[in-house]
Amino acid sequence: MTSSDVNPLWGGRFAAGPSEIMARINASITFDKRLHAEDIRASKAHCAMLVAQGIITHEDGAAILNGLDQIAQEITEGRFVFKAALEDIHMNVEARLAERIGPAAGRLHTARSRNDQVATDFRLWVRGAIDALMEAQSRLQGTLLDQAERHAATVMPGFTHLQAAQPVTFGHHLLAYVEMIGRDRGRFTDARRRLNECPLGAAALAGTSFPIDRHRTAAELGFDRPCANSLDAVSDRDFALEFLSAAALCAVHLSRLAEELVLWTSSPFRFVSLSDAFTTGSSIMPQKRNPDAAELIRAKAGRVIGALNALLVVMKGVPLAYAKDMQDDKEPVFETADTLNLCLAAMTGMIADLTVHAEAMGAACAVGHITATDLADWLVRVLGMLPPCRSPTCKRLSPT
Repeated sequence: MTSSDVNPLWGGRFAAGPSEIMARINASITFDKRLHAEDIRASKAHCAMLVAQGIITHEDGAAILNGLDQIAQEITEGRFVFKAALEDIHMNVEARLAERIGPAAGRLHTARSRNDQVATDFRLWVRGAIDALMEAQSRLQGTLLDQAERHAATVMPGFTHLQAAQPVTFGHHLLAYVEMIGRDRGRFTDARRRLNECPLGAAALAGTSFPIDRHRTAAELGFDRPCANSLDAVSDRDFALEFLSAAALCAVHLSRLAEELVLWTSSPFRFVSLSDAFTTGSSIMPQKRNPDAAELIRAKAGRVIGALNALLVVMKGVPLAYAKDMQDDKEPVFETADTLNLCLAAMTGMIADLTVHAEAMGAACAVGHITATDLADWLVRVLGMLPPCRSPTCKRLSPT
């Protein structure tokens, strides 16, 4: 590496660039390029505020906004070249802006640091991911409700300890998952509300002496308010952890339903079947129809839970304010959003695809004396028979 390889953002006092290994471990562009739309959106809001406050000229502001729009189009059309030497999405966008409009590009970073910039971009991305996941959860709930209504009178065994316990309906069973997914949506709603504060203006950690208007940028980006504390604004990743926590619980619920689909489609149960769309065959056993989509949903819950654990461990020892450890916050969040979206779509497809075998469910109700509890209740309620006394000191005789 030579002095020409020094990053223009932070390399002012460096005589040479980083080693090849340092450059590789330091760069995040391979994954944080997913923040490009959020980065450009936040930069445009910041630029408009700088112009409104008289911090930069209208001419420079117009050039910056036009340049950012052109860069956004380049990225959308696949013409933008992401460079690892520029480390991250922020520097890639700003370097390209400088190529397009010249020195005016440098004024975009006035009263801003990469610390508050990335915190803002990441909050915007997570907020959008939550909105998309909640829509997917709503679709799954709707599909479960449709099947539940069709099978409101389809009797099946209810289980405890995976032993036949009492009769229920298949519709009632599916509605249990509607409730679970509803709570998952509630957790995402709570997480979204708490994350909806804007870090812009916190700069590196201590704010800025420029007369910025933080409320303007917050409103422009759809945040409820600016973050109250500049140190917290750049170092908080609670919003990412809450997102992962809510996602992990949702993944667990999907895994439980997936496990039931695996059981229900097996030969001993035969409660339901899935079509070719959501099953696979065997390489040597032509009779097999494997519920692989359900099995993969069951497995992917482990990856989502692992992502939550990974970020908890990353954050547990980071002192205030920002540290480079926090660059590793994005990959588990990105992967979790992708994984959970896919799992929700697959589960929605499987529930819609189900063929329910009511006769098999009914036949299973004839095994295991599953109406024994109802009979005992009837004896007490209708005939007035006293239940056996369970106390060893009780003088009352048990009914014969």
